[in-house]
Amino acid sequence: MTAARLTTLLSLSSSLLVSACMIDAEPAGELVAVDNTTTVHLKPIQTKTGIADVAPAGSHLQFFGGPTLPTIHISPIYWNSTVQFRPTLDPFYNDVPNSPLYTMLAQYGIGHGNARAGVVAGRSTRNILDSDVQTEVLFEINQGTVPLPTDPNNYYPVHLAPNMQVTSPDGSRSCQVFCAYHGTFQVRDVNGTTFNVNYGVLPDLGGACNGVCGGNSVVNNTTSVASHELIEATTDPAVGLATAIGFPLAWYDPAHGEIGDICNGQQGTTTGNGHSYVIQLEFSNSRNDCVSN
Repeated sequence: MTAARLTTLLSLSSSLLVSACMIDAEPAGELVAVDNTTTVHLKPIQTKTGIADVAPAGSHLQFFGGPTLPTIHISPIYWNSTVQFRPTLDPFYNDVPNSPLYTMLAQYGIGHGNARAGVVAGRSTRNILDSDVQTEVLFEINQGTVPLPTDPNNYYPVHLAPNMQVTSPDGSRSCQVFCAYHGTFQVRDVNGTTFNVNYGVLPDLGGACNGVCGGNSVVNNTTSVASHELIEATTDPAVGLATAIGFPLAWYDPAHGEIGDICNGQQGTTTGNGHSYVIQLEFSNSRNDCVSN
């Protein structure tokens, strides 16, 4: 089991600069990025033989006073139309927040939530940086294709197309070091009010990621990894603003990381709105175990 990693990012002012080969000039929109330092939280690669059966001894999530997403609203963003499993992911994001997995999160002050249909961005299939993902999320927000982050319960998971690689701010690359991650950056409106943008980055789990991000089928590994980021973004959304173990972290185990890290790669199923999905087990303080409900 690998503990969470908090890696210092470049300031958003520089990370949101887009190379000439990226995206043509886009409307600036109402919100602008805030110059600050953020971090991302990586889900490391893990082969089937490296998946533990139980949580590490002594695991326990502590509350450090940071925000949570008690009634999460999910707005998926698909990099382009070749993103796999969109017909599964759209209902997944609406059903899992209404499943027993989320009922279990009541011990952390979390209720049920919902999702809207994902936005297909139409970007080119190519290798990208985390800064490109942040640029895309902010663009969709300013275009009005996803809701404004004025609702602090919003979460924006970005699913990438096959044959793409994303590099995290510390230089780590998808499928070589990590399967996915979530983080936080900040934006400001015309009145100077600052809002957190809670986002996730989910590479395609076929290709180079196949076999290092779960021991199941590609589609089941996809929903499992997506649930890992979803639950962590729900219980610890401001991880991207944390520079030490403490506020603005919310639920976090200093020895083993976030709720999903404690149970990394352990899979089960949950059912929401009559639909069943493979998900990753998550840690329950009350039961001292990795559970699906």
